[in-house]
Amino acid sequence: MNKRKKWGIIALVICIIGGIVMFSLNHQKEKTLEEKMRIEQDRMALYLVSHYEKVEKIEFTSFQQNKLTGTWTSNAIVNDEIFVTFSVQNLMTEDEIGFGQHISQSNGNKLIERDNPEVINSDSLMSNITVIYWVR
Repeated sequence: MNKRKKWGIIALVICIIGGIVMFSLNHQKEKTLEEKMRIEQDRMALYLVSHYEKVEKIEFTSFQQNKLTGTWTSNAIVNDEIFVTFSVQNLMTEDEIGFGQHISQSNGNKLIERDNPEVINSDSLMSNITVIYWVR
């Protein structure tokens, strides 16, 4: 085998290994984003249950970032009839959660705000709530 073929094979092997490494790093990044989105959905669900009465089911229908502002928004349907939107500036921070109800889209139905938001253990608040997560 001459020198030229050996160097060609070595270069090919290096390119293949480099491609595998790049794919692995990119795949890990996507998985991390999925985990962050799941944690934020948990935080949004806890916010909703803490601040509003008679929440039994939360189904997240979208989760996306506005590239222009950097804000993340998530739409959800509460109790199969009330449409809401959450927003946060950054994932995985204790930033304030923005919240809005779409009363006209919900046929006049709306959530009733609690007089005193619950600040007890999140496990006890969420134990009877069905949460359906959005996954991209």
